[in-house]
Amino acid sequence: MTATYRPTPQVPALDGMTPLGVSPQKTLEERVLEWTEQLCESLAENYKQYHLRSMKRMNADSGSEYSRKEIEATENGTANLMKFRIQKGKKYYKIIQQDFDTFRDRNEYRDGGVHAFVDKKTGEIYKPASWKSPAKYVRYDMRVIKEREFVLNPNNCGWAGGYLYMRG
Repeated sequence: MTATYRPTPQVPALDGMTPLGVSPQKTLEERVLEWTEQLCESLAENYKQYHLRSMKRMNADSGSEYSRKEIEATENGTANLMKFRIQKGKKYYKIIQQDFDTFRDRNEYRDGGVHAFVDKKTGEIYKPASWKSPAKYVRYDMRVIKEREFVLNPNNCGWAGGYLYMRG
């Protein structure tokens, strides 16, 4: 049996798309935003796992009603756990930790502290020095695949920020 070669027909580009509906390559800045969003999700997942372990340990020790309810709410997704949001600045994405505030029946998420700064152009992650500025040295560079995979893994990044301290 002989195969006949037939060239693939060229499809004209529509709405800024390349032929065959494939979208153009993303820019580094678009990827940095995606990675920063993934970091926020990983931090929230890290906190969820931490909270679950804590409540299970408390339940094993005392069998309290509070810990049982917290375990149930965490597992079914109704617990008001810590969240992380991104605030865009001129040079950095600021990752802000948010806690659920029940004081005087507020029942809303409120900003806690700055968790990290991410350079919008490079994807370099910095520990915060203050609310407004990052510390001096880069802690992770998300352009480096190995570092990005490490930091975006919920088992490695820590909601409390310990992974942002200088490595020796």
